[in-house]
Amino acid sequence: MSRRARLFAALVALSAGAPLARDARAEDEEKNVHFSVRDVLEDDRYRFCHEDDYPLTPEEHAWCPIIAGSSDVCPELPAACTLPPVELSRSAVSGRGGRGASGKPRAGGAPTDRGPTEDERRRPWPEMRVDLSGMSFFASVLFIGLLVVFFGGVIHALLKNLLRDRAPAEEAKEERAPARGPTLEETARREVETDVQRLLARARSHAARGDHARAIDDAYAALLRRLDGDGLIEIHPSRTNGDYVRSLRDRPDLKGAMRSIVRDVEGVQFGVTPPSEPIFRAVMDRVVPLVSRALALALVVFGLSAALSCTPHAGGGDEGGGDRSPSGTQAVLEVLKEQGFKARRRGEALAAPDRALALVVLPGATIDDATWKDLFAWVSDKGGTLFLAGLPRLPDEVELGLRVAQDAETSTALAADWSRGLRASLPPGKRLVEANGDEPEDLYMILRGESSSTAGVVRRLGEGKVVVIADDRLVSNVSLAAPDNAQLFLDLLRFAPYATEVEIVDEWTGVGAETPFEAVREANLWPVIAQLFLLLALLYLWKGSAFARLRDPPAAGRRAFADHARALGLAYRRARASRHAAGLYASWALDRLRERVHRSGRRGLIPLAEAIAARTGRPEAEVMRVLVEASGAREDAAPASSLRAPESARGARPSPRARDGAAADLELVRELQGFLDATGQRTSDRKTT
Repeated sequence: MSRRARLFAALVALSAGAPLARDARAEDEEKNVHFSVRDVLEDDRYRFCHEDDYPLTPEEHAWCPIIAGSSDVCPELPAACTLPPVELSRSAVSGRGGRGASGKPRAGGAPTDRGPTEDERRRPWPEMRVDLSGMSFFASVLFIGLLVVFFGGVIHALLKNLLRDRAPAEEAKEERAPARGPTLEETARREVETDVQRLLARARSHAARGDHARAIDDAYAALLRRLDGDGLIEIHPSRTNGDYVRSLRDRPDLKGAMRSIVRDVEGVQFGVTPPSEPIFRAVMDRVVPLVSRALALALVVFGLSAALSCTPHAGGGDEGGGDRSPSGTQAVLEVLKEQGFKARRRGEALAAPDRALALVVLPGATIDDATWKDLFAWVSDKGGTLFLAGLPRLPDEVELGLRVAQDAETSTALAADWSRGLRASLPPGKRLVEANGDEPEDLYMILRGESSSTAGVVRRLGEGKVVVIADDRLVSNVSLAAPDNAQLFLDLLRFAPYATEVEIVDEWTGVGAETPFEAVREANLWPVIAQLFLLLALLYLWKGSAFARLRDPPAAGRRAFADHARALGLAYRRARASRHAAGLYASWALDRLRERVHRSGRRGLIPLAEAIAARTGRPEAEVMRVLVEASGAREDAAPASSLRAPESARGARPSPRARDGAAADLELVRELQGFLDATGQRTSDRKTT
């Protein structure tokens, strides 16, 4: 078929579909696409449009004759084109030399023509700069704050080392000073537990042993330490529990909870409520949420800092990454999204989709023969669009029957037979021919130059379309800087009526591991992980195995007053000084009884006995006998004699008289204690009234 007949067939087909002439609506659509391209390339991350010294590879430099003079969408690219092209080395880990990251051979086994990414691209001259534009405000402030703290710490350490030398006289004076041990106050301060978690653990340990009083004290101490660490209260020996509650006046939520806890704790500490398991549980259940609140807040702050550490970008995960070099495709994705497409870069392994969409296949994609058959069946049955751009070897399909050949045409102008006014451009290089060597004859065609060599075709396949482009450079970031290239690419996608979703299939599609175990195997990390597990097992054996019977550590704490009284009583018992102890107690008890009941002004034992008998209801003679015996014991209580056992008691066994004397002394103490209890209760009632 001649060229005239082919164009006539195209006109007939277009009469039922897209119009041949450009109307006002088409011009508005092209303006809209132009604005989308300009908005996307205005991003500073597309450096080739904003740096006049951007290094271009020879393949990228081939666009310079097309982008000559000036560009309103990529203003600095013409200046970068004035520089000679630079040969940039490719990273070995990028996998673009015919093999993917997993070591699998690429389609055709040939390296692609895609250029290096921005991460792989290096300038021929060094330039040092700190770019915080990719960080959010929170992350920038945190980063700068960490730098200030780091350098401040270094300066502080240097000054401390420089100023720590003291005068020789002062050093000599300190050397002559006698060494002294720690005082009781310093020892007690070191023994005070301040860690909140250890206090809670110690409280649970005491409760498990049945010591609920100490368990409640430790739980309350953990609460005080947490509030002190948060700056809400200040722990001091002079402060009471009520002072701590009043310190929380600005935090009514904590003040109410603190008041209820203090009420239970003071009931146990002052003997009103006996310590028990229910009381400990009630205190512990209210203390744990309060001491854990700061930890929860820290976790929330950490989560927010992780979420805000990078500047968010609209449009999904592809916005944060992607190749923004001239040979990349990130700008193409963003323009598609600006034009209403659901576009993404496919990461999972390629397979026939279950819905109608457009698959843009670029060089480097791994596709076997079985997958090709599934894709063509999907196009025919599901009405999908298969966009093949610059593949070095096209699939051997009867329906396709095309191959890529070198093009002798040097013109860069492209003409689309469905639009006479479209001014697209592409560097010379490749063209499409039939498998038998003839020129393709299709419904829609893209022709190059005066020789009208075929640069691309659109073929109908069942319910769908197959678009074949000889050169994949049309689908690149730098291609958008050429006039109407974006419009040409969008027209090719819009030939499919249901192609609202676009997935780009490139060299990174399917190279990711399906499972974490496969990722570890591909990265050859199994030996390292095995060693880590071995070291972890040894650590557990070292820290977790007990080499002796486990025992609770001795609890460090202050002795109670009852312990001192009990120790003194045992000392009196060993010295057989019951008379001395009874005399000391009688002296103290007589003074207390006079203060409580003696109000007539008369002195002596008789008025005191009368007052006690009237108060207690006991016979006056019996009371007088006890008071006389107490007065005699007080006279006998002399340190020089009473601390020394009598002559009759010095022996292996005490005499019966010594045992009777000790029993009499104990009975005297009990009688006096009964007088004190009887008189003290009424005094307390009177004071309360």
